[in-house]
Amino acid sequence: MDPMQPSGPLDAIGALMGIFGLLSFIVTIFIVVLTIIFLFKAMGFMKRKLEADRLRNEQLERLIQLRSNHEVNLYRTEEERT
Repeated sequence: MDPMQPSGPLDAIGALMGIFGLLSFIVTIFIVVLTIIFLFKAMGFMKRKLEADRLRNEQLERLIQLRSNHEVNLYRTEEERT
């Protein structure tokens, strides 16, 4: 028997194991890349959300100040207003 010749079913099983090993490696790399992409997208989303929340809080603070100033003016008497 020549060592360079295929030896039947054992070579086919070895080839299948090699293909499945390569496929599992490719799937693992794909999942890792998707995880990294998801992390960057989530960080970008959080950055935008934090900025939007900061702006909303500033606007709410301004509204509260305007409302409190307006309420103080409502309770002043006519003499104090003039």
